Amino acid sequence: MRESKITVAFIVVVVILMVVYLFVYQVREDEVAVHYRPPGKVLNVRNAGPAGMESGVYFRLPWPIDHVAKHDKRIRVLEGNLAETQLQDNWMVIISMYATWRIADPVSFERTLDGDVNQAEGRLKELIFNETSRAIGKSRFENLVSTDPEKLRFDAIEKEIADGVRQAIMAKDKGYGIELVSFGIRRVAIPEDVTKSVFARMNAERNKEAETYRSEGRNERDAIIATAKQDAQKILADAETQARQIRGEGEAEEAKYYDVFARAPELSIYLRRLEALQAIAQKAREKGTPITFVLDTQTEPLNVLDVGPQAKDKPAAPQK
Repeated sequence: MRESKITVAFIVVVVILMVVYLFVYQVREDEVAVHYRPPGKVLNVRNAGPAGMESGVYFRLPWPIDHVAKHDKRIRVLEGNLAETQLQDNWMVIISMYATWRIADPVSFERTLDGDVNQAEGRLKELIFNETSRAIGKSRFENLVSTDPEKLRFDAIEKEIADGVRQAIMAKDKGYGIELVSFGIRRVAIPEDVTKSVFARMNAERNKEAETYRSEGRNERDAIIATAKQDAQKILADAETQARQIRGEGEAEEAKYYDVFARAPELSIYLRRLEALQAIAQKAREKGTPITFVLDTQTEPLNVLDVGPQAKDKPAAPQK
């Protein structure tokens, strides 16, 4: 008897749970739910706002009267490489991108994309490729890769692509029911078949700049050399003028002394002999050695020690 009561109680609980399952539905914090009633009428949308505001348990009529479609409302990540895109300067690049998106309007999401996440990601990737091709097609290679910050337009290109995708999402009727949260370019790659030509062009541009700098350097060098030569010629000319003036003054002074020596040749000879003795004494003093003369007093210029400067002018002594 007791086992029968337990069995009956178990059956009653199961029936109650089945009834509850048929007449209620639960919405989690990370879900959004659309409550439909034939013929496709939307009774309400649960938890479409911020997470947790409308989550909970709600009443419904059993299927097939009411139908509840649930979707994950968390942010999803889409990333990968897009096809080759041509730049304005005819370079081909491969854009590696990422995007984050979520279901913003589940009703439109089901109407336009059949509530299929894979279909939504495929459509979003197509829109991103179209907008990327349009934005990249107006840009040059230096707008994506450059050492000059003034030429880079990376942030502006990302913003232009994201704005274009958001407008395209809302363009079809009331939109696809999805929202682009963020978009970014992770990497810009060059196809292998054009890598060599890219580097060749970059080398050519660098060589052209280097040759320009070398040419400017040569011109500056030639200008400096020409200026230096002009300055040297001017200095030499001034020095030559001063030398002529000094030589003229020296020759004038020399003429005065020559005139004196011409009138008194004995004085000139006497002074020369004194200069010779002075030079000999100076050298001996520099070497620190004494001077020892073993010479005849008649030997030039030592004869001055014997006869003196007036010896030749004295009359000879009479012989006895």
